[in-house]
Order: sequence, then C-alpha cells, then structure tokens
Amino acid sequence: MISTFIFGLVILVALVSVGKGIELVDASRQNTRASQILQSELELLRTLPWDTFKDQTNVQLTAQFRTQVASQFGSDQFDGEVEVTEIQTGLMLVAVTVNWIGFKGRPYSKKYYTYFADGGINDYFITP
Repeated sequence: MISTFIFGLVILVALVSVGKGIELVDASRQNTRASQILQSELELLRTLPWDTFKDQTNVQLTAQFRTQVASQFGSDQFDGEVEVTEIQTGLMLVAVTVNWIGFKGRPYSKKYYTYFADGGINDYFITP
C-alpha cells in the first residue's frame, strides 16, 4: 500500500514536471518567434526612404505591421503595433511591440526600440 502511494506520487510529480517543461519550451519558442517578428519589422522599416518613413503615421505603420505578421506568422497568435516619436528634427524613436498568448493563456509582450535618422547610418561614413 505504501509503495503504491509512493509510486503514485512519483507519477504525479513526473506529470507536473512534464507540463512545466512543455510550458517553458513553448514560452521560449514563442519568445524567439516574437524576436524574429520584431527584427523583421525593423529591417523592413529601415528599407523605407526617410521622406516616406517620416510621413507615415503610427496607425499606418501598425496596420502594415499587422498585415505582415498575419501573412508570415498567423494573426491568431501574434499582434503588434509600431509607435514612432520624433525626438528632434531628423531623428525618430521607433518602438515596435508584439503581443501573444502563451501555452496556458498567459499574455506575453516584447518590445524593441531603435532610432532612425535622416540620412541613415551612411552619415557616419561621409567625410567632408
């Protein structure tokens, strides 16, 4: 009787451990996927000419971002937004956020920040 109880307890602990392991693997996989989504969006934004980029609103950029996420990763899992704030003339702070629901319904969010400047990084290499 005691050995049956101990065996049952060991099985229960093993099942709980497997469940936690699956949850951690899922969280890690989704976190990596969210990082890929954010990096992809920042790279797409970097391809825009400065005049086009500065004239787009947060709403336009977010709509474009959501379309890209839906086509590449499925809109049922991930959602996101882009927020552009002008720091000074010729310099913008861009925050890209992605949200998703994890294995047990837990909400997650990841945000990347970057700066965009008129002329881009090429300004650092131009010498008078």
